[in-house]
Amino acid sequence: MKIKRFIYVLIALCHSLCVCAQDVSYEQVVGESLSDSVREDSIPWEDRVRLQLDTIVYEAIDAPFTVGMCIYDLTQDTLFYSFNENKVLRPASTQKLLTSISALSLLGASHEYRTKAYYTGKINRADSVLNGDVYVVGDFDPTFTYEKLRDIADALIGQGVKCVRGTLYADISMRDTLLYGKGWCWDDVPSTYEPYLSALMFNRGQNAPASTKYSKDPAFRPWTHFLITLGDVLKEKGVIAISAEGDTLESFSHGVKTLLSKYSPRCFYTNSTTVEQVLQRTLKNSDNLYAESLFWKLAKINKNKGCTEKDGVRQIEKVLRKAGVAINDVEIADGSGVSLYDYHTANTQIALLRYAYQNHNIFDYLYPALPISGKDGTLSKRMTSGNVQYNVHAKTGTLKGVSSLSGYINAPNGHLFAFSIIINGVMKNKTGQDFQDRICTIIAD
Repeated sequence: MKIKRFIYVLIALCHSLCVCAQDVSYEQVVGESLSDSVREDSIPWEDRVRLQLDTIVYEAIDAPFTVGMCIYDLTQDTLFYSFNENKVLRPASTQKLLTSISALSLLGASHEYRTKAYYTGKINRADSVLNGDVYVVGDFDPTFTYEKLRDIADALIGQGVKCVRGTLYADISMRDTLLYGKGWCWDDVPSTYEPYLSALMFNRGQNAPASTKYSKDPAFRPWTHFLITLGDVLKEKGVIAISAEGDTLESFSHGVKTLLSKYSPRCFYTNSTTVEQVLQRTLKNSDNLYAESLFWKLAKINKNKGCTEKDGVRQIEKVLRKAGVAINDVEIADGSGVSLYDYHTANTQIALLRYAYQNHNIFDYLYPALPISGKDGTLSKRMTSGNVQYNVHAKTGTLKGVSSLSGYINAPNGHLFAFSIIINGVMKNKTGQDFQDRICTIIAD
């Protein structure tokens, strides 16, 4: 337990008293020298901080919860303080750091999500009939809205189409059709916390254009909902569906089908969203859908169709190795930290934070996207006064029994520190948050 530091300080104080006693009276030593020697500012900042951290760690040893923590001086590139830094724990939403840093490293901030719409066959200009099918190809864009879906309808009408003799298809071949992440709790789905996962959806896969609720129908599929709504919008705008015989149909037929080049498709609509845009909500708001979209974009690297969870894991592990992490102590199941199967150490997160700091193409986008203490995101109501306010850029993590905080903090010695504090077995989230806030305050003061 680094108790030697405390002993060293006591020895230094005793030495100071002995020196003073050679030249002054006992009363002067007691009345003046002793007072001066124990002044807090007489102890070097680094030693004072470590002593205060020792005190908190002593509390943690007797606490019912388990703590793993690591604090790293990035400016000096040296370990500053650690406790249980190699203990394997559940990270909760600080898992998003692994996902986000990996996405910035392998994809880059300007990498785009592209939702595209195509038609096959030909448009008969004489009667404005599309004799072919419409395909919407999903790329897991979490920002896609009802308004953008309406833009698809407008773009098709802009091609001169008033009738469709064909089918509306969703191409969701980018990934598997599993609706939820590996290790997600069945009794929490679907919800804002554990949303539907789909290559093609609008308004987060929620019920209706103006709804913020999720369908509880076991047969509900986000991509089918997308196509039905697109058909309704087309009808609203005056586009009709007709049969092969030319009869007007009540509604558009729809289905799931992969668009192949042999169909000679023509692209008439593209919507683009960048990784940088998705990163903001992933970190500031701890949005699980956005984090999962980054995870599946990683999975798509070198594999355009049929991506699985294992493909995403492999890409994150690639970045972990670049950062010098021993992946034997890492278990990755999803991109958001919702899964019961996510495990790693405080050291893992420090290695990734250090890797990000050393690469400006990552750090320049990661740092401003993190919540800021007392200012915004999930840290807006924490650490709201004193030197610690505005000085912490960090990702929070909260699950039942788990509280974590990892990121960067500016110290009064002018150095930038990376820190990771993961707490498991904590019954009240506030207990874990208070513990983390005290540590950050000590470093910032």
